[in-house]
Amino acid sequence: MAIAGGFDVHRRQVTFDYAGTGTGQVRRGRISPACRETLRVWLERFAGRDDVTFAVEGCTGWRFITGELARAGITVLLAEPAETAHLRGPKRRAKTDKTDARHLRILVAEGRVPLSWIPPEQVTEMRAVLELYRDLREEHTAWTQRIHATLFHHGVPGLAGRLSDPRARAWLQDGGTGRAYHRPARRRSRSRCAGWRTWRPSSRPCTRRSRRSPAASPAARPCNSSCPGSGRWSPR
Repeated sequence: MAIAGGFDVHRRQVTFDYAGTGTGQVRRGRISPACRETLRVWLERFAGRDDVTFAVEGCTGWRFITGELARAGITVLLAEPAETAHLRGPKRRAKTDKTDARHLRILVAEGRVPLSWIPPEQVTEMRAVLELYRDLREEHTAWTQRIHATLFHHGVPGLAGRLSDPRARAWLQDGGTGRAYHRPARRRSRSRCAGWRTWRPSSRPCTRRSRRSPAASPAARPCNSSCPGSGRWSPR
């Protein structure tokens, strides 16, 4: 008798719904708190079985869920969230954690789970580095725009676009006019520099691995400067 089930993951708890395909007996419940240790203990009930399949949507938290399921020898299916919602059809009642877990369990039993690719550990680590860079880049841009706005408030639009200008640096150090604006601007300038320095060490593993990638070989490079992507990418 095979077992098919589904997980609905949230930050505080994991809702499960699974049933045996032979008897049809359904078991539902919650795993709290949602962490590796608690889930690992809960999965011990399936020890020694090779006919267990669970599905989880590719939302926040899927990484440790799929890792623990694979560690326990359970077949794991990563469901694409948009297509999974489409298969649910028109919403006739309130959407809850229990209904989401039951929907995944039904899709597993019927073999209709819209699958997503589960990347290997190296790929997920590289994605984490790139996501960190993106967050730092967005924060860097936000602080820069705030400093520009503060400078413009005090009538120095000529310096607003050039924070490296010695006059702008001197204005930030001396205080200019209006202490209520000067202190936040100086702190923003420090945060802007500190956040960008954080990116430097985090980018090194990404750079080393990209150089070893087959795509970085001369044969994989564009034939001339007119080809798309021939320019060297660098953060600005």
